[in-house]
Amino acid sequence: MKRLIFGLLMILMAGLSGCGGSSVTVNPPSITSYQFTKDAVREYIDGSVNYYAPDSDIDTMTVVTYDSRGIERSRTQTLINHPGTAQGTIPFSIDYLTFPSDAYAYTFSVYLTDFNGYTSNQAVDSFYIP
Repeated sequence: MKRLIFGLLMILMAGLSGCGGSSVTVNPPSITSYQFTKDAVREYIDGSVNYYAPDSDIDTMTVVTYDSRGIERSRTQTLINHPGTAQGTIPFSIDYLTFPSDAYAYTFSVYLTDFNGYTSNQAVDSFYIP
């Protein structure tokens, strides 16, 4: 009798060990392309990023600018709030009027964050201020 109960328990445990444990695949948003132009007269960068967000909606876009020494010169976080939009284009701009002239390039990065807190890849580029 003990062997029968032990055997049934082993079968039950083996059957239960295969249950559950389903994994959830997370697909963070991604920047698929970007472009920008520099307006030297008004001293700003005008650009846009194209994105794909298969799992959730885009919540914010962050644009960070660094000088040649790696010092952060500006950070802009923009509330996007694109509910139900899996892909699209988001404009951005950088006002560098107050940045000091530098013989070396300034670097900027743009990334997106979805409503779940996942961040996209970064679009990184540089520009010069004469």
